[in-house]
Order: sequence, then structure tokens, then C-alpha cells
Amino acid sequence: MNRLGKSLTILAITFMLLSSFHFSSAASDADIWTPRAPMLTARAGLGVVAVNGKIYAIGGMNNNSYLNVNEEYDPITDKWTTKTPMPTARSGFAIVVYQNRVYAIGGTKGDSTTESSGFTPVTEVYTPATDTWTIKTPMPMPRADLSASVVDGKIYLIGGKKYVEHDPFYEESDLNEVYDPGTDSWTNMTSIPTATFGYASAVVDKRIYIIGGGIQFWERWDFTFVEANQIYDPENDNWTIGATFDPPLSYMAATATSGIDAFKRIYVMGGFFSDGYSNATHVYNPKSNAWGTGSAMPTPRIYLNVVVLNDVLYAIGGYADEVWLSTNERYTPPEYGTVPPELSILTPEDKLYKDVQLAFTINKPAEWIGYSIDGQTNVTVSGNTTLAQLAQGSHRITVYANDSRGNVGSSGSSSFSVDVMPPNISILFPENKTYDSTDIQSVFTVDEQVKWMNYSLDGKEGVSITGNVTLPALSEGSHEITFYAEDTVGNLGSSETVYFSVQLFPTTLVIAAAATIVIVSAGGYLFMKRRKFRLKPKS
Repeated sequence: MNRLGKSLTILAITFMLLSSFHFSSAASDADIWTPRAPMLTARAGLGVVAVNGKIYAIGGMNNNSYLNVNEEYDPITDKWTTKTPMPTARSGFAIVVYQNRVYAIGGTKGDSTTESSGFTPVTEVYTPATDTWTIKTPMPMPRADLSASVVDGKIYLIGGKKYVEHDPFYEESDLNEVYDPGTDSWTNMTSIPTATFGYASAVVDKRIYIIGGGIQFWERWDFTFVEANQIYDPENDNWTIGATFDPPLSYMAATATSGIDAFKRIYVMGGFFSDGYSNATHVYNPKSNAWGTGSAMPTPRIYLNVVVLNDVLYAIGGYADEVWLSTNERYTPPEYGTVPPELSILTPEDKLYKDVQLAFTINKPAEWIGYSIDGQTNVTVSGNTTLAQLAQGSHRITVYANDSRGNVGSSGSSSFSVDVMPPNISILFPENKTYDSTDIQSVFTVDEQVKWMNYSLDGKEGVSITGNVTLPALSEGSHEITFYAEDTVGNLGSSETVYFSVQLFPTTLVIAAAATIVIVSAGGYLFMKRRKFRLKPKS
């Protein structure tokens, strides 16, 4: 018998059933457990996932034998069928679904006389659509009794149990190894603050919750439970600590509801505590960082697994009182079916617009969607739309939706402003008159911030400017000028056209005429003097 089997037998002797816990439910058929068809193969330490409406129970162990069985459960028909077995028989492996493929990573595959070959790093991928398995790059550090979590296309393998070369030959790990399915490669990220194995884990809003677990091997009788609720943010690669998980447990199971038919919560059920097996259902609210309890699971057990499908939970398999279980119990969360649609307005934001586009998100199908502007009558829409004919000034908008059960959701109000008025441009100079200079200074004002300005002189192509400008070397005669501008939201404005003239008279012409007179007079004088010189008689 291997070490885990011996430990489970010892724990069975000390088994004690926990009392049940309750909180009220708004729906009459919620917060209840219902027995469903058991698995074909009784086992513990198995992996359980849901793909395309079906549930898959893979691997595990029974009577100290490691299994590779793969059984598919149809919740609609309440029937199990056998599928292609997993290549490597094992238990305590991490399992997760990404892009409709099942990733089974690591785990315990058996014992050896030196206890050095019990853990495996294998990564095997099951495709339910073709009922086939493929082999991928193994995990760098072989580990077991850990979970896998998907966030933004990466699979995170945190903590777990690893081999060491001394009794009891197992030790908790603080590793955080990340697998990229796109490149079939592994990298290391920031380690978990408190190393742990046999913990419960779930993902909510792209954060990974590592709850409870242990840091010693059972046979030493100094097993230490971890009370921490350790929260990992993959985007920032950092850890924070949530509300303490009390009482501490290990080898329990966890999953999270989506907020569509049941509120976003993490459900932790079953597990081992110092005196036996648990049937408690612990409920964690990530938003309020608070723990509560739900109806107790009918069958106390450890080393089970749980999966959520359409916000209904299925607790499958496990071990209790020297029995390897095929149990399949379904749990309907509190207030199931009473969750309103969750809406969020993307645009408009709190800024200035000319053309207003309404864009929003909704987390579930809706029977009706509408919006209200400034408290007016709701306008029905089928999705994102253009908000037409809005008046100049400030506005508030709210989006509403009803789901098929009649639950009404609201986005909350979003404030924004509309500007449909073009920039007002006033020309101070030039004025509508005649100028005696060929260089004319233009001066204008604009009543709002603009993206660009230009002017057109005498109907020619516009010249870009950033402010007042001199019109250089204008020709004599009539001219006209118009200024244009576009404001920050795209409204185009133009000034009135100013007509003016450039005429270099009288000053310039007088000077020119005077110069001509001088030249003519000087010429006459020289002519008369020369004539007189020529007519002088000879002596």
C-alpha cells in the first residue's frame, strides 16, 4: 500500500461528521443538493472539467491503483459513457480547459522503492471533439496535489507537492510555473508567499485564489494546515492576502460561479481537518472579501473534485471512511436564477462629443435592452447604437436590460457633454478698407479650443496657421480673406469674409511725381545751358 493509501485509512478511523451550515436563499429551488447518477468507476484524486455541456471525469486512484479512465457525463440525460483513456495513469494532477481542450498536467503515477519516481511532469491534452490525446512539453518540476488556472491564455501551476530525498520524501512547493499553449513552453513567475499542497483553487475576474491546503505530510502526524487565502494577479505578477479561510482544511475542492445565473462566488467543499472529513460548503465573496456557508454536502469526503456548468455545481468522486467513491452530487447555489444582467457602459465617457456612440457590455442574453437619457422615456435597442439629435450641453445616460427570468439590470449613469456648435471666429484685422502697405497684419479671435486653423486669401488654397499672422507682399488691388477652424470634436467653423484693398496712393505717387519733376527740370536746365554755349559768337 502506498503512503497516500495508508494515510487515508488512518484518517478514516478518526472520521467525524461536521454539522451542516445554512444561509437563506431567495429562490425556492436554490441552495440545495441533489444526488445524480454515480460515475462508472469509483475513485479519488481525479480531474473533473466541463466542455461544451458535458462533464469529464479523468484519472484518479482506487484501492491504491492509479487510473487512466476517462468518463463523460451528460447532465441532461444523467448518463455516463466511457471515452479514450488518458495516456498516463495518475492521480492528484492539475486539470483545466482552454479553447475546448483539456490539459492534464503533473500528478502522482506510482511508487518505487526509493520513492523518487512517484511524481510525473507530463502534460497531456485531450480533445473531446475527436476523443483523442496528444503529448505536450512536460512541466519543469514534477509535482502533484495542485491546481491549474487559466488567465488570458496562459495556464498557471502553483504550489503542490514535490519529491525530496529524505523521509517522508514529499515537501510543499512555492513554485509558480506558467504554461503557454500557443508556444508549448514554460516560464516561472513570482512564487506563492506560503507554499502549500492539497489546496482549493478558483479564478474570478482574472485573479487566482489559492485557499487553504497543508505544509506537512500526513504520516508524520505533524501535518500543518494553511489558513491563508492567497490571491495572485497574473497581470501584475504579485500576491495579496484575502480573508482567512477558517476552519483550515486540505484536500477539498473549489470552483467559481460566473455571475450569470448565480452571483460570482467561490465555493469550497469537503476536505480533511484534524479530526476527520468535512461536508461543509464554504462560500467566498471576492468583492466583499468575506466568507459564508451554504447547505452542507450530503457526502463528507476528501480528494474529490468539483466542476461548474451553467452556474450549477457537480461534486464528483472522493474518499471517505475507507471507501473510494463514485458519488455525483449536484448543488444549486443560493439565489440561483435571481441574478440581474450585469451591464457596463464603454462609451460615452465623461468628456465632450459631437457624434455620440453608445457602446456597452452585457454578461448574458437579454430579452430586452434599452437606454434612458436625462431621465426620459426608455429607448429600445438591440445593441450598440448612435445617439442622434442630442442637444448642446451636458447629459446622463443609463442602460437597462431584462433577462429571460425577468431580472432587471442597470449600468448606472454615465455623464457626458455634447458640442454641436462650430467654432466662432471673429476677424479684427484686416478691416473692410484700403491699406497703403503691402504687408497686412491679421488679428482674429476663436471662442473655443481648436485642433487646426487656416485662412484662404483671394479664394486660394488654405494656409495652415497656429495664431495671428502677417500677410506679406500683397499686390495692389482688391483682396478677400476668410479664416477656418475645426474644434476638438470635429465641428467646422468659418469667419465672415473680409474684403480690403491695397493702394499705394497718395504718398507713394506724390514721391514718384516729385522725382519725375526733378528729373525733367534738371534735364531742361542742362539743355538750355548747352544751347547757350553753342550760340556764343567767336572773338
